[in-house]
Amino acid sequence: MQFKCLSEKLKHSIAVVEKAVSQKSSLPVLENIFLELKGTQLKLRGNNLEIGIENGFLIEEPISEGSVLVKAKTLSNIFSKIDDNSVAIAVDETQKLSIKGENVDFAILGSHTQDYPVFPSIDEGLNFSLKSSDLQDLIKHTLIAVSHDETKQFLNGILVKNDQDKLMFVSTDGYRLALKRQTVPPFQTSFESIIPYKAVSELNRILQNIDNEKDVNITISENQIAFQVDDFILISRVIQGQFPNYKQVIPEETGNKFKVNRETFLAAADRASLIATASNNVVRFSFDQERVTIEANAKGLGDFKEDVALERISGEENVKIAFNIRLLLDVIKTVNTDDIQLAFNNELSPCKITIKDNEDFVYIIMPIRTADYQN
Repeated sequence: MQFKCLSEKLKHSIAVVEKAVSQKSSLPVLENIFLELKGTQLKLRGNNLEIGIENGFLIEEPISEGSVLVKAKTLSNIFSKIDDNSVAIAVDETQKLSIKGENVDFAILGSHTQDYPVFPSIDEGLNFSLKSSDLQDLIKHTLIAVSHDETKQFLNGILVKNDQDKLMFVSTDGYRLALKRQTVPPFQTSFESIIPYKAVSELNRILQNIDNEKDVNITISENQIAFQVDDFILISRVIQGQFPNYKQVIPEETGNKFKVNRETFLAAADRASLIATASNNVVRFSFDQERVTIEANAKGLGDFKEDVALERISGEENVKIAFNIRLLLDVIKTVNTDDIQLAFNNELSPCKITIKDNEDFVYIIMPIRTADYQN
C-alpha cells in the first residue's frame, strides 16, 4: 500500500475511529486501527466488538492498494506531533509502515489484517433517515439521564422507539427520566432498541462536526444499530433487556404548576450548588404565588438563600420540595428556551419539567425526602 495525502485528513480519520479501539484487550488485535486503500478510497476502522467505527476519504495520489494494522495509540500520537502539510504513506512486504513528510520520517511496525474481525454490517432491518441537527437534538436531551450503574445494564443506554409519526428517545437512571420526541414520516412497523451510552456519546461527538442539514441514515436490526453519513459509519450492538415502563413515571395531572425564567433560575440554582455540594447536593425550594425561595445549607460550610420571581399557572397553596441540585442543573443547562415549567403534586411526588407549547420534551426528577419538608 502506498499513497500521499493531507496529514490533517488522515489525522482527523484516526481521531474518529480510535474511539472504537480497545485500550487494553484480551485480544491484542483490537488495539489496532485497520487501514485499507482500494482504488482512490482510503478506509480506517476501529472495532472493539461492541462498537465499530469506519471513516475515510478519497486519495488524490494513490500509488498501490493494500491494507495494514497499526497500533492505534502509536498512530494517534505520531499524527498529533506532525506539522507537515502532506505525508507519504507506504507499507512494505514486512508490514512496516513508513510515514514521511518534508521534515519527518517514521517507520513503525504494523501487522497483517487477516486476524482483524470483519467489520459488522446490517443486511436487513428497518431503515430511515434524520437530519443531523434533529438527531443531535434527540441525543442532547436524553444523554443526561442515562444510568452508569453497570449492574443495571438495560439502563446503560437510550431507548429508541417509534409511536406513529413520532420517533422517541428515552433515558432514565432511576432518579430522573428524559424523553424527547421528533416528528417523522409514519413508520409501517413498530420497533424498540436500547443504544449503549458509549455508542450514542461517540455518535454525538462526530455529528457536531457534520453539517446540520446532512441526512444521517439509520438502520436497526434485532441485535445492531447503524448510523451512516458521508464516509462515517458507526455500528453498535444494542442492549438486550426490557426497558422500564417509563409512562407510569410521568404524572398525567399535577396540582401545582409554575413558569420561571430559565437563565434566572439557572443562575440561582448554580449558586445554591456551591453550598449543596457539601450536603449531598440537597437544595430546598419553597413556592408561593409569586416567587420560589431556594435554600441550601451544609454543616461546617454555611447557608444560602435566594428568591426568584415566577408565574404560578395552577394551584393555590404554598408548596415545598427538595431536589438533588445536580440533576436539576443538568436539565436547565440542556434546554434552550426562555422559560421552563415545573409541575408536581406535593413534596413527595415526581416533578415534571417541560417547555411551554412544546410537548415533545419531558424531564422527570424525583424529589428528595427531607424531614423539614414533610407534612
